[in-house]
Amino acid sequence: MPTQIQNLVVLMLENRSFDHMLGFLKYEDPTISINGLTGNETNFPAKELMPDVPVSKDAGDVQDLNPDPNHDFDDVTAQIFSNGITQPADMKGFVRNYFEACNDPLHAENVMKCFTPETLPILSTLAKEYAVCDRWFSSIPGSTIPNRLYVHGASSVGSVNQDAVAAPFMLKTIYESFTDQTPFDYRIYTNGASILLANNFLMRNQHKFFDYETSFEDDATRGNLPAYTFIEPRYDDDGQGNFANSQHPDFPIDRGEALISEVYSILRHSPKWNSTLFVILYDEHGGTYDHVIPPTLKPLPQNGGLPPLAPAKNGFDFTRLGVRVPAVFISPCIKPNTVINDRDFEHSSVVATVRKLFCPGTQPLSWREAQANTFENLLVLTGNDIRTDTVDLPDPVISQPVAINAAAEVRKPTDLSVLMAQAMQFSLKQRGVPGSANPPDLTTAAKVSSFLQNTQNLVKSGAAQ
Repeated sequence: MPTQIQNLVVLMLENRSFDHMLGFLKYEDPTISINGLTGNETNFPAKELMPDVPVSKDAGDVQDLNPDPNHDFDDVTAQIFSNGITQPADMKGFVRNYFEACNDPLHAENVMKCFTPETLPILSTLAKEYAVCDRWFSSIPGSTIPNRLYVHGASSVGSVNQDAVAAPFMLKTIYESFTDQTPFDYRIYTNGASILLANNFLMRNQHKFFDYETSFEDDATRGNLPAYTFIEPRYDDDGQGNFANSQHPDFPIDRGEALISEVYSILRHSPKWNSTLFVILYDEHGGTYDHVIPPTLKPLPQNGGLPPLAPAKNGFDFTRLGVRVPAVFISPCIKPNTVINDRDFEHSSVVATVRKLFCPGTQPLSWREAQANTFENLLVLTGNDIRTDTVDLPDPVISQPVAINAAAEVRKPTDLSVLMAQAMQFSLKQRGVPGSANPPDLTTAAKVSSFLQNTQNLVKSGAAQ
């Protein structure tokens, strides 16, 4: 039997596709049997009469993807179906769609730029030294928030874009399945913000949120991590010397690499390391290129008794998955150079695996969760075969000089940060918190960060209970 996972730790980063991050693993080392890049993949050009645009091995730490590529539902559909959704998917529309955002035909070609093991050494090393999955897809062909809701609740409450501020509040999550009847527990470690803080259930359970910077290392090294740990990166600069490490374009990739390395090192020195599985995921592809056509799902008859998924306003039925994203599994019970390509995963797989491991006998949240493949059997090494080697990670690489960004005190906040603030405001209104009806000033990254911190403190003080 595989080693039982006693501690599952998930770190979800931002907006990068599989090919963009790990596609050239295969090109650099043909013995790695992933469905990666050959170097011959192309996209249609931004304008007619221009040549097709090939993939390239020169992705930069920053500057390539400014402005941010489009990744709302209609944009992702255009990227997957270059000639319209009535035609077969061809994954040829990424450059054309980015041209709509940047209005520069040459800059639009940057969505075809990809990293290599030399320019993305930490994630690449972990993928080779442990296990990489080349069939993990974002849950919907849309943006960050709905995909992040899927990793917690196997649903997005009908949302396919970043415009549904009510969805985080209404979502029923896997955390509600951790009850007094199960001996297991969970924690959420944040770096200053989380869409989960706006969730109705979790607003009443703020004691489950912990600050990553001050708590995670101590909890892990003391063996105090719960059965399930979810880690959120820092989504934006806060104006107080803390910088975004989510890897969302156009924040520096190397800061996210440093976060990955830090979490790995902390877990590697945990007394529970031999029964820990560390999973690195990305919420969606962020408009960057991938060549694999996403699958289409069909509800199975045996799952017809589960609650139906809320319909999307545009008629989307949530049967079509989004673009492929990186997924790396790390444990001393996993053989080096493992490639998982015998089944498809999506973010509902996290919910399904957590339920199977730690909330057995409880009801799935949706047909998507009920049908999702799980990964609880990946720890194949047991007993004396459990690895004792130390994988030394290289330093992060800054692949080109980092531009000096405007300070958070004056810089426009990210769309994601604003959405989180709006969702928090909506949730506070639902709970009748005095003063929450006044719209916050969301004009700078620092002001949004301050608002999120203040509202979190308000909830923790009990005002929103």
